[in-house]
Amino acid sequence: MNSKNSLLIGRGIFTIILIVSLGLIVMNEKGGELFKNKISKKIDSYLETNYQKILLETNKEDLVYKNNEFKEKITSKENDNLYFYIKYKDKKITDTYQTDYEEGNSLLTHLNKTIEEEIKKQTNLVCKVNSVTTLNNYSEKVQEKILKEDDLIHLKYYYIQLELTIKDWNETSIANEITNHIKIFQEKEITPKYYEIIITNKDDITTSINISNLTEEFIELDNKEEIIKDILNNKNTEKVQENKITFRYEN
Repeated sequence: MNSKNSLLIGRGIFTIILIVSLGLIVMNEKGGELFKNKISKKIDSYLETNYQKILLETNKEDLVYKNNEFKEKITSKENDNLYFYIKYKDKKITDTYQTDYEEGNSLLTHLNKTIEEEIKKQTNLVCKVNSVTTLNNYSEKVQEKILKEDDLIHLKYYYIQLELTIKDWNETSIANEITNHIKIFQEKEITPKYYEIIITNKDDITTSINISNLTEEFIELDNKEEIIKDILNNKNTEKVQENKITFRYEN
């Protein structure tokens, strides 16, 4: 009997705990809805106080409550992919304006992925696209084209990061591989600001060099093999510097 009673008591306690837990979850979600109007007013006041200058150029989406946090998305009228969030949690309001909107991280991240997909489609090469700087640091004309997403694959506001595995680890083979890949992009009229190419020795994958600031002009250089030789010898010579090429060993 004692064993049976203990089992019944255990089941009863478990049931109570389950009911209380579910009740707290429901109350938490419903509680968010109850305070939604109040929090919405707080966020509106915060927006008007801190970001008055952008009110006419943005739209507000519906306030969302999830995981004990209220979040409202503020989107540019000019481009839906440029936005930031205002968040309310634990009686504190924070936002992502500086990074996502002013510096344009939300938009530039989207555009980088779009260009990566277009490059893969046109060249069958997998690469990574990165913005040269933040949105607010581009000139007004460049910002305008970026916001309009106007033929951006041909606008030198980004750089391409490419990884190559080289079988013959010498200056001639490496210079030829870099040249051939840059020509592939040239033929498709894909024009990044520069290339960052990570070369890895196929016979020794612990040997890897990141060569950056390689431009289209590199393929026309008469001394490009000498430059690569200096890099292979880890020498930042005058030839390397005068072409504004930088490098570092990854391993």
